Amino acid sequence: MSDISALSHDYEATSQFAEKVNTAVLNLKKKLSGLQQQPDLETLAGIVEAVQNQLTDSTPSAAVPSEVVVRLRAEHQRQIGYLVDDLNSAQEALRGKSPVDQNVIRILDAICDAADASASAVFRRLRRR
Repeated sequence: MSDISALSHDYEATSQFAEKVNTAVLNLKKKLSGLQQQPDLETLAGIVEAVQNQLTDSTPSAAVPSEVVVRLRAEHQRQIGYLVDDLNSAQEALRGKSPVDQNVIRILDAICDAADASASAVFRRLRRR
């Protein structure tokens, strides 16, 4: 696969992931503020679980682009253990085992930020080719 094809594929995968996560988190925030019925919490829980698995096992997953996990690892390198704990807590809350609170929103926002930044970085690399 050529560099441009690979970058194009990476950009598409990362941007689709970013859009999926951002939409799900936005729906959750609307729900928490009383503006919407029920967000897809299981989808969010699955995403959080996939991120957590990639951070702890370093096993690539089709669900989460590797660029997103690399960025999260770089941003939280000194506190990776805390990040994994926060991801676990968020996953449990999204699956109904505890309340969804601001800590869950904070960790979801971190995933969204990493996904957005990764998509932008891949797009810039693609544009330079």
